[in-house]
Order: sequence, then structure tokens, then C-alpha cells
Amino acid sequence: MSIRRITENVYELNLGKSNAFLIDDEKLTLIDTGEPDSSGLILELLQSIGRQPDDLKNILLTHSHPDHSGSAADLKAITGAKIYMHPAERKWVEAGYIPKPERPHFTGLVNRLIYRMFIAGAPGSITPFRIDRLLEDGEWLPIGGGIQAVHIPGHSEGQLAFFFPGAKNVLFAADACDNLFGLGYSTFYEDFEAGRHSLEKLATFDFDIACFGHGKSILHGAGMKFGRKFIGHHHHHGGHPQRAAAAAGEEATIRVHEPEERI
Repeated sequence: MSIRRITENVYELNLGKSNAFLIDDEKLTLIDTGEPDSSGLILELLQSIGRQPDDLKNILLTHSHPDHSGSAADLKAITGAKIYMHPAERKWVEAGYIPKPERPHFTGLVNRLIYRMFIAGAPGSITPFRIDRLLEDGEWLPIGGGIQAVHIPGHSEGQLAFFFPGAKNVLFAADACDNLFGLGYSTFYEDFEAGRHSLEKLATFDFDIACFGHGKSILHGAGMKFGRKFIGHHHHHGGHPQRAAAAAGEEATIRVHEPEERI
């Protein structure tokens, strides 16, 4: 469990099974909250950079899955932060139970195995909470000079990415994809066609840094890597992502090794 600064005002919080992100704009905005019972760890990480719980004013949730929304209720109760989310997933977090897809789609054997080992049997329950503001596709929030909500269904119906332009344009890609074994497709999708379209949509944004729910952030040239990986290959190479990547001359694994600031 660690926190590292990836731009002047963005921090990556490694919470173990997933990541959360912090935007420091005098007051703090948290993107995702990890699994249930992560609130203590998150607050410790905030204090390690000299911030207090009541500095946290906003919680942006990318989607309802318990490894992303699991500690939202606790953090809201402790800090009074407002919670933002897409309307399509409101019913799950208010009920306190997030169902798994009946027929999840996997892009390969490794993802199928990860799902079976870590996700299929995981509890779907969280402490329920109310959303303070619902976000639609394209909506801008006055956080850090402006951050845009981008609706990216596929992994889940109401998943949101967040685009944060600035000195270094940052895309918070949620679980549209991951960077566990290099940049690749997410462990599973509820609707893979929608997920592919969402990835193509994200690849049209101008960003240098990409942050993921799972795996380390890509700190340079991330938009170009998204374009190479996710735009158009399936139209020309029979829809097989591995063959498409090979035909496009892409490296099987994209790894970024950057000096880290550990706090």
C-alpha cells in the first residue's frame, strides 16, 4: 500500500487490489475508494502527505463494483465529502449490493482465470450510500481547473472515465482497460462491443498520462499507446486482439519504468 505523486497535483494510491487517485486542488478530490474497509488506509495515506480528513470534499466514483465503491459510505460519513456517479449505477450503491454479470466476456484465458480466482466468489455487498450528484457524459466539474466525466460503458453499464487537462493531460481510465501485464483489455466486460467502442472513444482524447483501476499508471505517451492498442485493429484483423496487435507491429507488453516519489 503506497502513495506516489504522478503530477504536480495528482497522486496514485495503491490500495492492494485496486487503485484510487487523489487530485490536490487546495481541497481534495478522490477518484474511487477501494474495497470495503479501505477508508482507514486512505485516510492514513492522506495524512502522509500532510492532509486531514476534512480536506476531502469530493469523491468521484468510476463505477459501482465493490473494489471501487466499497469504502465510499465510510469516507462520506467521516469527511462529509460529496459523491458523484453516473445514474445507471445509482440503484446498486443505494441498495448496497452489486450483482456480477450473468455472462461476463473475457478477451483471453488469463483474464478468465483471474476472474474465477478473485472475482467470481467475491462478495457483492457494500455499505449503501446516496449519490449527491449524478454525472452525464461530457459534463465538466470545476475541480482542479476542470475535469470532464466521460461515459464508457462495457465493463459496467454506468462506468465513467475522467479527463483532467492541464500541464500534463491525465486520463483516469477506470476499468475500461488495465495495465497489469502491459496495457490490455480489462479482466472482464459485461458488454464487450460497448467496451471496445468506449476504448476507441478514450483513444481520441489528448492525454499523456493514463491511470487505471488496476495496474500502474502510464506516465508518458499514454494516448499514443491507447491509439495503437485499441483503435481500428479489429476492423482489419478478424477481431482477434492478440493477432491484431501483432499485425500492427505492437509490442506485446508496454511497460513504463519511471522514477517514483514514495511518500
